[in-house]
Amino acid sequence: MSFDLNRVLRGRVWKFGDSVDTDSINPYYKYSTMEEMKQHTLESFRPEFPKEVRPGDIIVAGRNFGCGSHRPGTVLREVGVAAIVVESASRLFLRNTIALPMPIFVAPGIGAIVQDGEVLEIDYQANRARNVATGAVVAIPKFPPMIERIYECGGLPQLARKRYLKMGTDH
Repeated sequence: MSFDLNRVLRGRVWKFGDSVDTDSINPYYKYSTMEEMKQHTLESFRPEFPKEVRPGDIIVAGRNFGCGSHRPGTVLREVGVAAIVVESASRLFLRNTIALPMPIFVAPGIGAIVQDGEVLEIDYQANRARNVATGAVVAIPKFPPMIERIYECGGLPQLARKRYLKMGTDH
């Protein structure tokens, strides 16, 4: 599943605060299957989230999103979250989420321009996230070319496979 960086995303916002941990995002320590995790993801922060999240929704959060262990946000992709936009993210969570690939953007100031339930538009090519109702905008920095390539290929394993196959034809 690749993510098209040229596509403009629009979705309803679920707003979270700082230090949302991976145990709450991907609670496999309590639930052993993806179906169970989908029914409980982020419920420790927002009890209504697993029941009310819809495909295309966008998570907006404060600082240190994905702190804790090494777990990626796989379950968020499985419940249909279109993107994550945060003030800052744990370095390991950021790397793991990009490798999936799950669209995650670090946009300082994002929490100040959008409220829960509002619609956020993410235009990566224009380097911006915009609150559709108010018009307020924050910058979304461009990724380095290698990260763009990971998204284009559909994830880090797919990029590695593509590179490996290309190497095989060069001999």
